[in-house]
Amino acid sequence: MKITILGCGASMGTPMAGGFWGDCDPNNPKNNRTRSSILVQSETTNILVDATVELRTQLNRFNLKKLDGVLISHAHSDHINGIDDLKIISLQGDELMNVYGNFETLEEIDRRCPYIFRPKGDDLYFEFLKKKHIENYQKFRIGDIDIESFEQDHMTCSSLGFRFGRVAYSVDVVNINDRSMKVLEGIDIWIVDAGSYNKEETLTHANIQKVKKWVEHLKPKMTYITDLGTNMDYKTLCDELPPNIRPVYDGMEIDSEKI
Repeated sequence: MKITILGCGASMGTPMAGGFWGDCDPNNPKNNRTRSSILVQSETTNILVDATVELRTQLNRFNLKKLDGVLISHAHSDHINGIDDLKIISLQGDELMNVYGNFETLEEIDRRCPYIFRPKGDDLYFEFLKKKHIENYQKFRIGDIDIESFEQDHMTCSSLGFRFGRVAYSVDVVNINDRSMKVLEGIDIWIVDAGSYNKEETLTHANIQKVKKWVEHLKPKMTYITDLGTNMDYKTLCDELPPNIRPVYDGMEIDSEKI
């Protein structure tokens, strides 16, 4: 199984609109970040996690023409505002594409974009996605990839994390309860939100200190931090972090068999 980091930026990306790089070196291409999203692939199955506003660019970068399902962590705009770009992928597949999320997330998407789930009746708009409600801690399968969902605290809402075999993805999370920690036990690779970086107070995103405590408990072979803001320069992070915790970058590929 291969994980591709389609995007690893915080909600405004790097650079932010207006060309604001913050503390990030603009000469390092690994600091150029679209919003956070990943692609999970086996030899026969492609699964997208989150549909960012840059989804068209992200998919075209890898010439991806087929998706077997889409997982949505939560309904914040930086994770769903590219959902219209799934229309052409769905049409090419000649069937409605399944989009998975908890009830609150899918109903919020339906409220904002009702046309994507049902036909309007005037031949101008037509549905191209099919809702698949999942409960916290539900196990399910897309193609040949087994998935386990788990609850995450994002303060303003509950987000979903996803486990794929010995790989897990936790974006937009500030706290993880004991039951979700149990789901994460035994993972080899963890891609996890550290968007609060070195802030002492964590409101909606975990900081590096909290991630280190989680890693000490779970002991994955490798941990990769994502949701990187303009205060998180790639080289600075590499210098500050231990060898078993690394920052990701847009386009990075992680082969679960090589860890």
